[in-house]
Amino acid sequence: MPRRDPIAGLDGLYFAAKQLVDGLYTGRHASPLRGSGIEFHDYRPYTPGDDLRDIDWKRYGRTDRYYLKRYRRETDLNLHIMVDGSASMDFAQLRAKPQSVMPTKFAVAQQLAAALTTLAIRHGDRAAMGVFDQQLRCLHPPTGSLRQLQVMIADLEQAEPVQGEANLAGSLEQLSHTLRGHKAAIAVVSDLLDEIEPMMDVLDRLRFAGHEVLVFQVLTPDELALPTEPRGLRLIDSELGSAVNTRPQQVAASYHELIQSHLTTLRRSLQARGMDYTLVKTSEPLIGVLRRYLQQRAARVR
Repeated sequence: MPRRDPIAGLDGLYFAAKQLVDGLYTGRHASPLRGSGIEFHDYRPYTPGDDLRDIDWKRYGRTDRYYLKRYRRETDLNLHIMVDGSASMDFAQLRAKPQSVMPTKFAVAQQLAAALTTLAIRHGDRAAMGVFDQQLRCLHPPTGSLRQLQVMIADLEQAEPVQGEANLAGSLEQLSHTLRGHKAAIAVVSDLLDEIEPMMDVLDRLRFAGHEVLVFQVLTPDELALPTEPRGLRLIDSELGSAVNTRPQQVAASYHELIQSHLTTLRRSLQARGMDYTLVKTSEPLIGVLRRYLQQRAARVR
């Protein structure tokens, strides 16, 4: 088995997310929710770790105290992040290379969710978070508090993938009942290796209810391109437990065609509905993923 890499350190997910966000452009427009219709909301006191570029220096000159400007959309839109905690997310790579450390999909999803939540709250938005498998669990209500942000991320850090399949459609339905008619942005962080049509049915209902959908599909390099090594492999379905013996050289081409067809259909289905789609490779630095996503979103909402 490959060595697990908790990517942020077992007790440092909040610190890692903060570092990741600090590495981004953290000005007014670098928010996962920020689009048109932004207005000044209020001030909040400076907290160590906040970006110094957000300080209102004119107010400092009048009060001799540090304050940050906070902005909000003309229509408030809370960010609800749902992280896939099913068994398939506990995968890193097919074979461990000597001295290699590859993060699991769940470890990458944890850091991505923590960074998105941190980024949203830093910019005056409110964020909520939950982990789902057969149902939505560990659900935290929306907050704009940095203290509650730390609590959310600490709970996320303690979460582990569980046995069984993911029920994204049912978990999204469960989340929709907690929204009580309030419009929200819903970010799904998952490998999404499932039937597309049932997923789209529930996403369509959320869209028709006025919610915005952001999808981050997390996959490993081995899932995107099956290794063509000559030795045989025994592949085990982590969610169902079924297994098959195969030689990658014999099935790599057909597998590549199938996975690319799935990704293309998923991406086109989401984008045709006006939903954000981002492919996240576990081998890719997350700061690049986030920067690319924020740039694409800023361009789309102009």
